[in-house]
Amino acid sequence: MQAPAKDTDRYFEAIEEGEEFTVEQARTITEADVVNFAGVSGDFHPLHVSRTAGEASEFGERIAHGNLVFSVAEALVADMNPKSFSYGYDGLRFVDPVPVDTTLTVHREVVETEDYNDALGRVVYEYAAENEAGETLLVCEHITLVEKRDAGD
Repeated sequence: MQAPAKDTDRYFEAIEEGEEFTVEQARTITEADVVNFAGVSGDFHPLHVSRTAGEASEFGERIAHGNLVFSVAEALVADMNPKSFSYGYDGLRFVDPVPVDTTLTVHREVVETEDYNDALGRVVYEYAAENEAGETLLVCEHITLVEKRDAGD
């Protein structure tokens, strides 16, 4: 079942298991992204910033930071519902390396909904990012807490 939109304004009761949303070939990880992320994060690992080290590695080229790829994927596919907030992530895996100039497709699916407390419900989204060839690059579960419609009544 297709989610109603990328960004919604919904209470917990309106979110259903099985909802899906996909952003097709939405963002290319660029040289500038890698350089900027290295500067902001302080992660200057040679596999990210040295052409020579990248070429000499098992990957044969420089690769993007896993956390950069995760951040971009999250921004592309997350439901920016003002009635929800992030409770964390489980199972974050960098399945395959992401060379510079890789274009991401990101998919999310609601895999679990349950009561959290009287005011909030817990919604778990499964994320998967793929490259142009359809190879999985990153997976994780995003756990959110969402306001209930009748909370506090």
